[in-house]
Amino acid sequence: MDGHVDLDAEALRIAKLLYEARRRRDVASPIKGLFGEPGWDILLDLFIARKTRTALQVSSVCAGAGLPSTTVLRWIARLEREGLIVRVADQDDARRRYVSLTTRGLRLTTSLLDAVGPLG
Repeated sequence: MDGHVDLDAEALRIAKLLYEARRRRDVASPIKGLFGEPGWDILLDLFIARKTRTALQVSSVCAGAGLPSTTVLRWIARLEREGLIVRVADQDDARRRYVSLTTRGLRLTTSLLDAVGPLG
């Protein structure tokens, strides 16, 4: 073993740990909506999806955040205005839209995960 750390895999591991810990905390709280960083939750969700090659529909992002869809949709719009994510219509079903990180969003999220550093 040469001590090489796959930084891409490490960033994915950290993102999953953070996302899962946030969901567990939200479930454990008797007061719904007390904690939240919707922008960060969305970026984590999309980062994980990109790294695992999973396409996420806007509705899945809303469900995953555990917040009212109106709140998540406002955050999706904000992140899109910032150039961090993009929404794309499904070619087979115009009612369905997918959301993913842009290159800029991927760089920012990776940078933030690197700043968090190794976890457990």
